[in-house]
Amino acid sequence: MSERASVAVVGAGPTGLSAAILLARYGIPCTIFEQASIPSDHPKARGVRVRTMELFRQWGLEPALREKALPQKALRFIYCDTLAGKELARTEDLEPDVFAASPTTSCRVSQDVVQGVLLSKARSESTIEFHEKTRVSSVAQSADGVTLETEDGGTFEFSYVIAADGAGSRTRERLGIAQEGPPLMMWFQSVYWRGDLHRWAADRPCIHFVTGADSGDHVNIASVDGRHRWVALRALPADVDRPSDLTPQEALSIIRRAVGDPDIEVDILDIATFRISALNAERYRAGRVFLVGDAAHVLPPTGGMGMNSGIQDVHNLVWKLAFVLNKWADPGVLDTYETERKPVAGSNLAWSVENGRRFGELRSAMAEGDSKRVTSLLAEQKGHIRALGQDLGFVYEEGLVLADGTPRPALTPDEYEPQARPGHRAPAHWLDAKAGHISTIDLYDTSFTLIIGADGEAWRSGAPSSPALQIFRIGKDPLVGDDIDLHAAHGIARDGALLVRPDGHVAWRSAGRPADPSAALRSAFRSLGLQPLEMAGASS
Repeated sequence: MSERASVAVVGAGPTGLSAAILLARYGIPCTIFEQASIPSDHPKARGVRVRTMELFRQWGLEPALREKALPQKALRFIYCDTLAGKELARTEDLEPDVFAASPTTSCRVSQDVVQGVLLSKARSESTIEFHEKTRVSSVAQSADGVTLETEDGGTFEFSYVIAADGAGSRTRERLGIAQEGPPLMMWFQSVYWRGDLHRWAADRPCIHFVTGADSGDHVNIASVDGRHRWVALRALPADVDRPSDLTPQEALSIIRRAVGDPDIEVDILDIATFRISALNAERYRAGRVFLVGDAAHVLPPTGGMGMNSGIQDVHNLVWKLAFVLNKWADPGVLDTYETERKPVAGSNLAWSVENGRRFGELRSAMAEGDSKRVTSLLAEQKGHIRALGQDLGFVYEEGLVLADGTPRPALTPDEYEPQARPGHRAPAHWLDAKAGHISTIDLYDTSFTLIIGADGEAWRSGAPSSPALQIFRIGKDPLVGDDIDLHAAHGIARDGALLVRPDGHVAWRSAGRPADPSAALRSAFRSLGLQPLEMAGASS
């Protein structure tokens, strides 16, 4: 790679760090610009969804995150007037097999831990350069690249820029990209604090204690580590000006009332005020600059999809950048980033807003003593917690996929049905392999994967010889299924084939063998913008 063939990442939050780590997996040099000296330790998010954990597993980060996570049974909400008082309701416990569709599970771990693990990984990569305490002051583009200037007088040139600079993205503002949706839904006053709640919380692990069910003085106490670290959240309506940050004494009073103990010892670690919005950028791309994460879409926290959506943005974008930079794909494939990710963000936005509405209805139903309505709403809230369909069932209907004529299934947020239909995340199945117990999900990383049926060897002779493509035949290592028919699971006959993208989504499928498998593959590569890859096959 030439020095010019590199990428700048603006912002070193979880999304920006994930982008840099993914670029490193392709050997693409990148430079991170971060205006802060150290990451904030205020844990704004406290959960990693299943799909993101699949990526962290692939990057070797899962053990470090599990070590500091809450137990799996913490996946619930508990409603009470105070922690020390009577418990009024709770969402049901989830069955242990509810995550059978993945080689991993969601992880209740705070954002500061996630950011620390990602930062450590990024610092270990020789292709990643850091510029900390460095604010980007201007972004200028030409036909050949992007020039960034920093406030300390630096000038840097890159092929592409990934803007991961958050909800208040200066990069987005400089590009003149507007946002769609309500800019202010409510305010959150957030207090990060340390205190020992073991006597009330030890046997009741949960995501949030939702207090004030009787009194109407609603404060959520969110668990960070299950015993000593907590976040107290109080919502204020949107029809007020930005509230001042709570004073330490006000914060202490709120915490003690919510706990129900006027004498509990509390160590206030940080106090912040957050604007809660539901915004989607009109565009995710301006020339050679791409918006990701909160710079592209701002989700309400009611659903835990904000950080997760951002990391999945860069999982979609980075492989396309790498393929273009390595001349394995036409530059036009970069247009499909916005085509694919913007509708997913819109779906996650709507779902998160609905979760927030349900919280308000639950509080009202409890205050009114409407037990029937409470029971119904708690049943609905199970979908907020589990959300496997919302997390794993999203599909790219347009973009870098070739439809095979099969109908799109309905998305049910709390249920997930594996699909091998083009546009869907390829299904996960455990494999028996000489290398160890792995999942099909583990196979999809930095190249396209052609899965051919047990009688589909004819596909191999027509496939290009390229580092951008790997080929596996069902029935041979590693595709030896564990009590599962992998042909049926992938929707192909024994002479069919399936092409999976580096991000694990199905790009193309042939249920059976056509008259000319080589021609069918070449046509698929051309249609997907992979003509350079297809030509590699023609010359090999």
